[in-house]
Amino acid sequence: MRDEEYAGYCCLAIAILCNLNADEARKMYQYGPEHPLCQKMLRRKVRMSGLERLDRRKSGEVMKELLSQGYSVDAVSEAFHCFPSTVRRRVRETREKGKEEEDAPA
Repeated sequence: MRDEEYAGYCCLAIAILCNLNADEARKMYQYGPEHPLCQKMLRRKVRMSGLERLDRRKSGEVMKELLSQGYSVDAVSEAFHCFPSTVRRRVRETREKGKEEEDAPA
């Protein structure tokens, strides 16, 4: 078999082992881990443990903080094992709760 026939299997193994999506795994296979683009991809991954155990309000606060640090919605959603729409909704709910608390009389 030729190398092109194994490329898909190699990309799949890279995706599983490095926790990358299909496009990122293909680039990692094509360029190698020392390439600046691949280094940038690996640095941009959110690496925090225990995120899925947070309650709804606290997870919204953490999501909001990660987005303010420059992480993409897709990276945050991968870290929390949820859909990007869930990230946007929880951040919006956190902002609305913050505004309600500011407007409430002391």
